[in-house]
Amino acid sequence: MDLIRYSKIDTGMKREFLLLQGTGCRWRKCSFCDYHLDRNDDPFELNKSVLESVTGEYGTLDIINSGSAMEFDERTIALIAEIVKEKSIKDLWFETHWMYRNQLESFSSNFPCKVHYRTGVESFNPELRMKWNKGIGRDVTPEMIRRYYEGICLLVGVKGQTKEDIISSVDIAERYFDYYSINLFCPNTTDTERDDELAAIFINELVPQFRKSRKAEILIDNTDLGVG
Repeated sequence: MDLIRYSKIDTGMKREFLLLQGTGCRWRKCSFCDYHLDRNDDPFELNKSVLESVTGEYGTLDIINSGSAMEFDERTIALIAEIVKEKSIKDLWFETHWMYRNQLESFSSNFPCKVHYRTGVESFNPELRMKWNKGIGRDVTPEMIRRYYEGICLLVGVKGQTKEDIISSVDIAERYFDYYSINLFCPNTTDTERDDELAAIFINELVPQFRKSRKAEILIDNTDLGVG
């Protein structure tokens, strides 16, 4: 099935949102993730077809791939820069793994606009991060992450997680970051199991509370932002 790769988000942080292809996630160890299957050694033509849809309507462009922004091919990076200039994009968002944190400034220099980054923290409980093989050490604090990233992604509804874990992580995200997404785990090809009881608590008890934040985006399904 072909993936939807372009959408417009007209609530919260209004933006055009693109799912492009990278050349492959270099980390590829997260126990819950199979997004890395969406890759190509030469994804430029596909990416070009998606980038041609950008209008610049909101002045903000948010580009993800199934990995990190640094894993785009050179032609895609150059075309993104052209589109940013041509469509008068003021703010450009990318997502990267924590291991790329020291490359953000250099990567930003490719683009003639303000560049923002988010990373998949998934949880501020270090034991969960270690269990999920996130590659973000136990000693990494929210303050350390904030030095590099303005936004983060959280994962909820996984067996072994608790309601208290979720509340604590969202509270930290609210205090330290400008933007965060809360993503309910959807079963996939990995061995990670969803906790359906916790998922129900999240949807029925926590989501109404979390929706009050202007910083939060909540994804009950992977495609809730219109791509995937």
